[in-house]
Amino acid sequence: IGSFAGLLGSLAGMGGGFVMIPLMTAARQSISGSASKSSSWLMALRGGLGLHQHQAHGTSLFAVGTTGLAGALGYGIKMTSDDEKSTETCTKKETGQDDAESSDENIKQMRKGLVELDTAIAIATTAMVTARLGAIASTHLSEKALQRALGAFMVFVAPLIPGKKYLDAWEDVTHLSDPKSQKHLREELARHPEHSHLSKLERLLPASLIGVFSGFLSGMFGVGGGSIVVPSLVLFTDMTQHSALGTSLCAMVLPALVGTYTHAKRGNVAWRVAPMLALGSFIGAFFGGRDVGMHMEEDVLRGGF
Repeated sequence: IGSFAGLLGSLAGMGGGFVMIPLMTAARQSISGSASKSSSWLMALRGGLGLHQHQAHGTSLFAVGTTGLAGALGYGIKMTSDDEKSTETCTKKETGQDDAESSDENIKQMRKGLVELDTAIAIATTAMVTARLGAIASTHLSEKALQRALGAFMVFVAPLIPGKKYLDAWEDVTHLSDPKSQKHLREELARHPEHSHLSKLERLLPASLIGVFSGFLSGMFGVGGGSIVVPSLVLFTDMTQHSALGTSLCAMVLPALVGTYTHAKRGNVAWRVAPMLALGSFIGAFFGGRDVGMHMEEDVLRGGF
């Protein structure tokens, strides 16, 4: 379960809780309805899985931290010296210049690393505070209410990433189809080059706000918060899908630890299950990010999300 969840989580920029929780709770349901099976098989399943909803959320969050760490290492940490080159690439995209050159630059950036560490830290800082609140809030919900809330949440965020493609196409048609608009944009950037460089505050303030919501949802649902972080980074910043995935995975590590601690204090972490679940998710996320995600097209990753 951990390896499968880590692999899928690394491709979606999430911790894998959306896979782990249903499988762990489904195992519990199979125990109650499988009296004809051998007692040794049932005892093994009880010892390893068979968790109730609240315990599945807390245990999943423990493994989410390792998914985030391994996934971020798989995608690679971007060095600060690469920021200017990244900005130049984004400027070329905005003006519609040198598509082939921009594509080559993207490949070079991917080889150097895709995780924007300062953005991830900004997200994690606020998420650590709200993750504890989310974990506390989950204890006040019944199992059925928690299941329904998780399902409704995943259905809501599912179309956000694929929808980005159509929003971009609409903006290109309305704003850049006119040659005069392209010329005006290039002249403005040449006259005011500082406009193409966002200050630290302008880049990190939105990331901190994203962290507020992602941390709360991470603590409540036992997921990595990437279901909020990835769509937000793709929709509201100039990050590529690959960079948003890696940054989201990096940002979820510390909030996941905070959420796990809060769940553990309430007895909602199954320690017999958690270590092996985390080990499997680490392996799946690392190789998923490095050997699979890095080589997939953005449209494929968006559709997979």
